Amino acid sequence: MNRRLPALLLLLAASCTTPSPEPPPIKGGQVISVLPPNNQTGSPLLVSGASSTDRFAFDAEPVTVGDLLAQEARRQLAERGFRVTPAEAVNAAAEGRVPRTPHAAAEIAAHGKLDGLALYMEIIQWEPDDPMHTKHVIVGLSASLVDTPTRNVVWDYYRQPEAVATPGEITIKDAYESAARKVIEQVLEGFHP
Repeated sequence: MNRRLPALLLLLAASCTTPSPEPPPIKGGQVISVLPPNNQTGSPLLVSGASSTDRFAFDAEPVTVGDLLAQEARRQLAERGFRVTPAEAVNAAAEGRVPRTPHAAAEIAAHGKLDGLALYMEIIQWEPDDPMHTKHVIVGLSASLVDTPTRNVVWDYYRQPEAVATPGEITIKDAYESAARKVIEQVLEGFHP
């Protein structure tokens, strides 16, 4: 057996992983508004609220993967010490619209008089390996941080579609929540106030 083969395979595997994002140019005390993620998958990506039992028994609104990602981004940004615009204020500013570009995210934030930076996310791919016994979810995602007053993109991130392990999760909701948490950790890796 060729002794270089394991080293070559390791190098090949390392080259296929998503690189760590460059840290964004963020000042201490800046406010970040997390806009509703743009779902480009063509699927509604429902997590709950899809069945008649959910809708009628609990009178619940459908929850989507985009909702999970936005909620997780707000939570992790706040844990890192950032001031985060409350979801209610962002939803009021968005008026039911989902931005389709980073510039549109800045426009929504400016129109809604949201201060600071706007975090725009785009879901490129979100596929569970098995909807009943999910061991991983293939996730492709991009994110941009936009300065609201100038409408300039100050930071970009791209996560090529890769599997996110969700071992031990029993329901699809649990697997999606686990995948969202892990992906947002990767996206926000360099964020420090």
